[in-house]
Amino acid sequence: FSRNAYAVPPLVTGDVPTADKHHIEWFIGTRYQKTGSVERQLPFTELVYGISDRQEVTAEMPYLSIKGQRGAGDAVLSTKYQFLSEENALISAAGSFEVKLDNGNQSKELGSGAIDYDLRLRFQKTLRWFTGIANAGYTFVGEPKVDGIRQKRRDVLFFAFAQEYKITERTKLLSEIYWKNGDEPH
Repeated sequence: FSRNAYAVPPLVTGDVPTADKHHIEWFIGTRYQKTGSVERQLPFTELVYGISDRQEVTAEMPYLSIKGQRGAGDAVLSTKYQFLSEENALISAAGSFEVKLDNGNQSKELGSGAIDYDLRLRFQKTLRWFTGIANAGYTFVGEPKVDGIRQKRRDVLFFAFAQEYKITERTKLLSEIYWKNGDEPH
């Protein structure tokens, strides 16, 4: 049992290393996002379990507050497998698979009403004080039904790059840039 608590970077870009074998990591926090209307996640929690030296499984569940509606959002279950390590190769690399469930209440806008599947390749390289992380992903987006009518959706492509600069032993500067297309057809 570790008594240390660490802040993790709030990045969209996923890293390569997995949780230590037979260890549980628990992340909890809040997120704020404004996209037309105000949306708050109060809180967001994620549990990660290292099932081997190279693989982890994850469960996420947000609690949402959207337009006066509150409740659980869509849960996410995922796994990540690290198939290259910088100790044995030029870069480290991993693949991840994620399933976003449709358990959130769609009529209250707390859930999407469909199951999504996400595949992602993750690459990472550390050179002394600099770490670069790159991701490429593809999400198979489900098509929800609203009043019995199927809503057309597009699958989503995703590309990201994050960088971490170690300024001092206890201070790091993080930045990222990412791109993804929308899931709603034009």
